[in-house]
Amino acid sequence: MLTRLIGTEPVEVAKSVLLVFVALIAAIALQQLAATRSAQTTGQADRSEVLRVAGSFGRELTTYDYAHPDVQVNHLTPLATPAVLDRVRRAFPDLALYKAVSVGQPPDIYLQSLDADHGEVLVRTRSTMESQYTPPGTRSTGLLLCELDRDSAGWRVSDYRWLTPVAEGVSYATRNPPAQ
Repeated sequence: MLTRLIGTEPVEVAKSVLLVFVALIAAIALQQLAATRSAQTTGQADRSEVLRVAGSFGRELTTYDYAHPDVQVNHLTPLATPAVLDRVRRAFPDLALYKAVSVGQPPDIYLQSLDADHGEVLVRTRSTMESQYTPPGTRSTGLLLCELDRDSAGWRVSDYRWLTPVAEGVSYATRNPPAQ
């Protein structure tokens, strides 16, 4: 039966062996291509998710009300680890002391690095704030470096640090009208 399939002559046997070898190489190549495309799709999904989480974290970190700190924690909880949430909570006494209120705007986000379980994102925050020392409508901006780790719940901010102090800008509530 095998001789009918591959032949009896040496040339026929060689051709059959070569065809089997080529088919095996093609199957391995297709499997590698499928694995590479799958990894690229996963990498793109991770990149998008890491940027989304870091951007949301930057916006929520700069959105607060000294009278309702629990609202900020509730918004940050799905985005950050418990250690990061504790760090944010430690700032609440200062917010209350200065009667600070801020509304964060969508930040600019830049992916610094990303591997299977860890990423770093640079976030340029913007917010409109007021406190007992700043007039309503004061604009502020800052650079924040977020470190993200993948856990069972997905990507979450595991650490952050301000690279620049938050800089205050013009208060649009007290700005002089343009001269006519």
